[in-house]
Amino acid sequence: MVALSKVLLKQVSGKVWNSTIKIPQLKAASPIMDSVYDEMEVTQLLTNMFERHKGCILVITGAGISTDSGIPDYRGDQKRNQYVRNPNHRPILYHELASSHNYRQRYWSRSYLGWPRMANALPNDTHHVLKALLMSGHIQNIITQNVDNLHVKALTPTDRLLELHGTLQKVECMACGKTDVDRNQYQNRIHARNPSWGELIGKGKINPDGDVELPSGVSYDDFDIPPCLSCGSLKMKPNVVFFGENIKKSTTKRAEAYVDDATAVLVLGTSLATYSSYKLIRQAQLSNKEIGIITKGPTRADNLMDWKGEVGCTPVLKSLFNLIGR
Repeated sequence: MVALSKVLLKQVSGKVWNSTIKIPQLKAASPIMDSVYDEMEVTQLLTNMFERHKGCILVITGAGISTDSGIPDYRGDQKRNQYVRNPNHRPILYHELASSHNYRQRYWSRSYLGWPRMANALPNDTHHVLKALLMSGHIQNIITQNVDNLHVKALTPTDRLLELHGTLQKVECMACGKTDVDRNQYQNRIHARNPSWGELIGKGKINPDGDVELPSGVSYDDFDIPPCLSCGSLKMKPNVVFFGENIKKSTTKRAEAYVDDATAVLVLGTSLATYSSYKLIRQAQLSNKEIGIITKGPTRADNLMDWKGEVGCTPVLKSLFNLIGR
């Protein structure tokens, strides 16, 4: 009877998975002007922005700035309106992670396999230049949608950095609310409970959130999740905002305050597909702040920008720093 119930649960959860879990498609806006594709011209636009708004620029970053660190983004720059790095990837929704042990087994088994690559990723020149521009008084604050911890690794001051969607570096308990569990320590606990899984590390395709596809034939049904050391619950999750989960009000207020304090907003490496980031650009546009975008492909805010460069972020930021950074 127990075995039959488990089979039925897996069949039902499989149907729910296929029918309900979808990455939101990009609602690209019609651009109000043509993009610029020449790096030198984009560098000039960027330099002009920094000269007009020195010290009052808010930078919002996305997955595109971390590709040079070996972490893939969702879309790439080939398709115009869909996720193409791994079109079969379906993230777990928050209510599913909160309500189903089977979904938590799925998440943690795949996250365990992807964590070494995420943990070993290093900041690239974009992260370092942004930190330098912040420290030299050219940038006011940084908001990142990324959960990869690379801005922190680049030693960006955390009092001027907001990780809008949280960080994979910490683990939290959904039962008692403990939020400061170190991910590396939790990884060691996972390995101790599932030693045979170590052989699978490095064998699957990684997604931007650190999730890795399980090899064919591998089941997560018996994956042993380490419990919370404070309350014993198995309801553990990374300290990130899942699809369907609300961002904390304190985080939202801080992000909105960053927009209010700035006179210009620079968007780097993101399509702004999620509403949490798009609404910040909308807030800036309603306050008549200059908005510049540097990313490849369409964005949700193409009708709100003052200018847009469809080039790589790193070359133009390095050129900018050579001109004004010191």
